[in-house]
Amino acid sequence: MSRKPAWIAALGLLAAALAVALLLGEGLLRLAGQSYYWAIAKRPDPILGWRPPPHIAAWQRFEGAALVRTNGRGFRDDDHPRRKPPGTLRIAVLGDSFTEAVQVPIEATWWQVMSKRLRGPDCALAKPLETLSFAVSGYSTAQSLLAWRAHARDFAPDAAVLAFFIGNDLTENHPALDAEPLRPYFRLRDGELVLDDDFRRGRVYRKATSAPGQARQWLLAHSRIAQLFVQARDALRLRAFAKAAPPGDRAAPAAEPREPGVDNAVYRAPADAVWRESWQATEAMLAAFAREVRSAGAEPVLMLIGTGAQVHPDPRVPRGFAAALGVADLGYPVRRLLDAAGRHGMAVLNLPALLAAQAERDDALLHGFPGGRPGLGHWNAAGHAAAGAAAAALLCDQLAGAAAAPGGAAAAPAVP
Repeated sequence: MSRKPAWIAALGLLAAALAVALLLGEGLLRLAGQSYYWAIAKRPDPILGWRPPPHIAAWQRFEGAALVRTNGRGFRDDDHPRRKPPGTLRIAVLGDSFTEAVQVPIEATWWQVMSKRLRGPDCALAKPLETLSFAVSGYSTAQSLLAWRAHARDFAPDAAVLAFFIGNDLTENHPALDAEPLRPYFRLRDGELVLDDDFRRGRVYRKATSAPGQARQWLLAHSRIAQLFVQARDALRLRAFAKAAPPGDRAAPAAEPREPGVDNAVYRAPADAVWRESWQATEAMLAAFAREVRSAGAEPVLMLIGTGAQVHPDPRVPRGFAAALGVADLGYPVRRLLDAAGRHGMAVLNLPALLAAQAERDDALLHGFPGGRPGLGHWNAAGHAAAGAAAAALLCDQLAGAAAAPGGAAAAPAVP
């Protein structure tokens, strides 16, 4: 009877010990509540570019903290029946990270605050109300329009809110200004919007949808150890970025102001062909959104989200920022978007103006979290509360008007 070599037995023991250690580590991390949303949130999608996987729950702790859960379609929301219950009003919200809002608990997001206020005594809608979110961090205007077509429209909303972040939506609407390999775009050709979905033929998408790519996604979705490694990597990258970036404070910015994730060209009239194309495509997408939402029997609403510099409580900050850039103020994109929405009869919620006034009045930072740069980054709970209250004030009139106007059409107010 032959005996196995000693090294084979030792290798077997080592493999068994490693398996036990991995199982023990997985169990301990799960008991400790360790998970990492960003490790699993970007599953490739052939229409939208990417979308979180359905029915996941994971923590986000880098900027604020929240346990993020997705529904059966992969959006941060509860599941809703596709068929709208009789006599129910529905609002669909679309946008990017300011609306997915993984920095705060879901009940603190602006659209949940809005929904609660609309159901409260200040509005007292005569019908039950549901608010459905189709927002995903990083989405552009093109992706929001596609999310409307592929998902939100199916739920027969009475109003659809497109949240537009001035800080980066324009750069994300043109491939020459954007570095995201999984993003679809819309281009203007002979005055018509044409979908550019070349990302599906790109290396990143093909790699992510290959068998090894799908295996990696499965591993990240099911292994807390794998998620911890990704979290550690991202933490090191953020630390390096923080050391390289100038510290944030409440004084006027330096001669070369910089807000993370924001291209300062957004504050100026377009100076080259690429920026002109981005603006033109953006305006065409807003027109398409308004037209398609109305054709589905709903009212379109444009919600403008300002940058941290635009809504800082210290008025010296936006003034100093503008002076350093050589512009009169930081309002160019707001004015142009208001004009575009007006041409297409869209109701507009001008949050840069509303939140700047509130931040200065209350001396409150509506952007930023402890440990970050004060006044910059995403909305904190106070920012979401302010945005939700403003949205409720507009949508209350909008929904009441839609119910009362002939044919269901409501007026299109622009909140200053």
